[in-house]
Amino acid sequence: MGPLILKEVVSELMERLSGAVISKVHQSDERNIILKIFARGSEERLIISAHHRLSRMHITERDYKNPPSPLRFCAYLRKWITNARIEAITQKDLERIVSIDLIKKGADGERQEFRLIAELTGKSANIILTDRDGVILDALRYFPPEISMRAVMPGLKLEPLPSAPGLREEEIGKKENERWMAAVDRFYSGLVDEEELTERRSGLKKTASEAEKKLRRKLVNLEGDRAKATSEVENYKTGELLASNFHLLKKGVKEAEVIDYTQDPPAFVRVRMDERIGPKENVEKYFKRARKGRKALELLKDRIPSVQEEIEYIETLKYNIEAAETLADLDDLEAELAKGGYLKKVERVEKREEPRAEPVRRFSSSEGFEILCGKSGAGNDLLVSKYASGEDIWFHVKGQPGSHSLIKVAGRGTELTKKTIEEAASIAAFYSKSANAGKVEVIYTEARNVKKPRGAKPGMVTVKEYKSVVVRPGLPAPSNEGRQ
Repeated sequence: MGPLILKEVVSELMERLSGAVISKVHQSDERNIILKIFARGSEERLIISAHHRLSRMHITERDYKNPPSPLRFCAYLRKWITNARIEAITQKDLERIVSIDLIKKGADGERQEFRLIAELTGKSANIILTDRDGVILDALRYFPPEISMRAVMPGLKLEPLPSAPGLREEEIGKKENERWMAAVDRFYSGLVDEEELTERRSGLKKTASEAEKKLRRKLVNLEGDRAKATSEVENYKTGELLASNFHLLKKGVKEAEVIDYTQDPPAFVRVRMDERIGPKENVEKYFKRARKGRKALELLKDRIPSVQEEIEYIETLKYNIEAAETLADLDDLEAELAKGGYLKKVERVEKREEPRAEPVRRFSSSEGFEILCGKSGAGNDLLVSKYASGEDIWFHVKGQPGSHSLIKVAGRGTELTKKTIEEAASIAAFYSKSANAGKVEVIYTEARNVKKPRGAKPGMVTVKEYKSVVVRPGLPAPSNEGRQ
């Protein structure tokens, strides 16, 4: 937060919170303190953030979740400043340092004075509680004397913070008649959402990538098993060769020289034998190995395609994570990962009371047809199971992870033109791994030809017959788009 904007915020804070009482103290994580303050008959939430990039201080409408048990600094503040009254809020000169002067009556009725200091200085940001003499009682971050030129530790006198080099003043767009506090809250809430979106996206991508690596290792092992089983099946021919030459076989030899009648003309060949067993047992051994190989191939016939399909699903999931536009989108994808067994289920506190939008994007073609596009595997399933009727047209990029798209024909099949088909195909291409390609092949078919197999992963379907079209990835004009 820049010093000029901070000056405006401090002015509004003093106007709003002077004489107010701190009713509760929360610490959502290792860098954010939230003070709940009872002021003029209502409760305000004051956030003080020592974030390395988003250090700030302002009243917020945003809800911040709390850990199961209070963190160290939070517990200390609760003990000492709960029920304290705010005497003054001041900014040091024109720096990024704000002091909140507090007064509280002790258990014995004695007047206690504290100062809560917010140093909103980027990487060195800190929140410090001192007594009236400037002695540090506790701090969010400790800086021991042996590693810092300016020590911050309980019991030490708080020294002034060295002047920091000038930092960029944020360009916070204040709306007409909007107070600075609301503008700052809106601006930083957006940045916090962006940061959380980035962090959560990174974590989910890592989970999906680890699952993909595991599946690819499994596929390699299965392919090796298939090659071995295929080789074992060849033992059937060897068993037949020995059976047809049974009269030539002897016990106790390492090799048998037999006639191969499948060659033209027939020729003598050498076959390895187990000298510990007799001719009959050797023949049975080769047939047994062949039967075992056939049984293994039968089992692998379903397992290998199943793993290949799961890899395809994970690739699509990775794409959807990368393309997620909101935290709600990531919530849906996180739930999808948990449902698939790739991630432990995470319980999240809803930040909104309104109903969650379905994971589906909505567009309108230039000719007025509604076009839907899934945001996740669950969203793609909704297109097939809920929104599609038989004559609607379904789209997907050929051979690449991506979203499904659907034209709602709505009984106007005879009016559907090549232009609308290409627009829907362009949307499917845009929301796919091929989004940056110049031209992309997209398959399309009537929705009645698209089926979701029983037990298939979210978004995975089979297509009976289809056509294809080559398009450039793109979206309709923004004015025609209706996002949820």
